[in-house]
Amino acid sequence: MTAATTQSGASPTAFVALPDALNADVQEWYRWFHRHPELSYEEFGTTARILEILESHGVEILESGLRTGVVAIVRGASAKPVIALRGDIDGLPITENTGLDYASDNAGVMHGCGHDFNLTVALGAAILLNERRASLPGTVKIIFQPAEEGRATAERPTGSVQVLNTGVLDDVEAFFGTHDAAGPVGSILIREGGITGAVDKFQVAIHGKGAHAAEPEDGIDPITVLTNVVQGLQAVIGRNLDPSHPRVLSVTHIEAGNSWNVIPQDAFFEGTVRTTEPQDRVLAKKRAIAIINNTAAAYGATADVSWFFGSPSVFNDAGWTRIGREVIAEQGLHADDDHPQLGGEDFSYYLDRKPGLFVHIGAGETGAAHGPTFRPNPAAIGYGIRFLTAIAQKALNELR
Repeated sequence: MTAATTQSGASPTAFVALPDALNADVQEWYRWFHRHPELSYEEFGTTARILEILESHGVEILESGLRTGVVAIVRGASAKPVIALRGDIDGLPITENTGLDYASDNAGVMHGCGHDFNLTVALGAAILLNERRASLPGTVKIIFQPAEEGRATAERPTGSVQVLNTGVLDDVEAFFGTHDAAGPVGSILIREGGITGAVDKFQVAIHGKGAHAAEPEDGIDPITVLTNVVQGLQAVIGRNLDPSHPRVLSVTHIEAGNSWNVIPQDAFFEGTVRTTEPQDRVLAKKRAIAIINNTAAAYGATADVSWFFGSPSVFNDAGWTRIGREVIAEQGLHADDDHPQLGGEDFSYYLDRKPGLFVHIGAGETGAAHGPTFRPNPAAIGYGIRFLTAIAQKALNELR
């Protein structure tokens, strides 16, 4: 579904209430998950606890073949349409310093990005939807995704790619996800278009000609080439891309030489480009490679450039963003404008497959994500559950 095909004037979604008993349970579950964080690809205890909770509430589990993580299903009155909801489940290699009475029991690991919050939101939504399955005009799959934080390799891709590769989501027509964020409790942060950065990496080897430092005319100084290339690359960001689009190019690692009086033959640098707009991603690579090669040639050197495309930008569909705003209003929640940030988020791979919506749940003054004092307010979990449950119901009606 896109903005052009989304129906207008759809019936409002019924108000989603969170029963007191379920709210008490989700608070207890959240504290358990926070106390027991596990790193990417190692979420075995987390997976077992998710399965225990879902099965105790009669939620069906799909056989996915995943080593960690869970995909549940709520089958409504009809098989189609099919949508999916996502929560991620992994923690980070950080020593917690929050002072919470439910702080991590796993030394050197904490939920420093709030995936315990996100998975608890998804759990609550799965249970509420399962209780309402007789009235659902379609099917909802709920993803408890491993390894969102994991360093992706060819052998072990990021978690969303792992889940997609199982084939269990091949029939999904729209994806919806939530993540905690700093913001007023009770608010939903929402924005059309790009909201996270495409994560691209470059590595460049400059090949010159070594010489004695006192006789530079006998060589081709790769350090001079490198410094001019690094300066020139900022023109990609400052002059080639739309200045209204969030973007950044950072050189983060440089190596050259091993002696104070010798001009080396080679130099190396690497870094990252982050963009939110797909066209900027393509143009940034094209212009950067041209600057690198042409600058090297101007000094008589050569360059070898390697470019690696990582996760794309999370790009919210216009139509589903409008539907999301309707749901926020219907549920008596508060809509705030989300602001793009250039960190990576592998929910983008789902939205590369089918359109959908990713929102942030205001969780108070959380502190810096990926830091030892990060602590979202658990009172915000209920608002996330209400939103995710309501948009699932509305999405099925829209697609039907």
